[in-house]
Amino acid sequence: VLVFYCPVWVSTFEMAYSWVTGWKPSIIFRLVDSLRKTMVPGGGSLAELTEQQLRKIEELRLKIRLEEEKVEREMERQQVALADRKMVELARLTSRLSNGEVDGLVEVALKGLLSGLEKVMKAADCVRLKTLKGILDVLSTKQSVDFLAGTSILQTQMSIRGTKRVQAYVNTSN
Repeated sequence: VLVFYCPVWVSTFEMAYSWVTGWKPSIIFRLVDSLRKTMVPGGGSLAELTEQQLRKIEELRLKIRLEEEKVEREMERQQVALADRKMVELARLTSRLSNGEVDGLVEVALKGLLSGLEKVMKAADCVRLKTLKGILDVLSTKQSVDFLAGTSILQTQMSIRGTKRVQAYVNTSN
């Protein structure tokens, strides 16, 4: 589970926009708004959202915001558990003693933490899925294609930009 919290396959720029092992669901709503504004009427399907579609998207936005907050509270709870007094004491014991009993306690404690992190990751993935499904349910087929193309372009551009930043940093360091 830890590799998903710090994936080696994404650039540091992409990590800056990461939220609990992936993209933050609310970014989808900003993308929809951006696509609506950049597409000229008659030239892009997202510029032509109906009032009913806009209302449903706004309702979904509010619902997803609450679910994001719930995931964030659980992540905070996991972070507090990591620095819990029992964990600190266990770390102190481990540094002083090295025996099977302490190792077993460490293993049990880590198993609990990893389980909690996995639970948070699954909850975040669930919110991402609900967001995508909710948006796609509101949009027409053509609008869905334009939207999915926009998400692909955003992801690709972030990756390219992140790679360029890393290359620029490496070139200036040498």
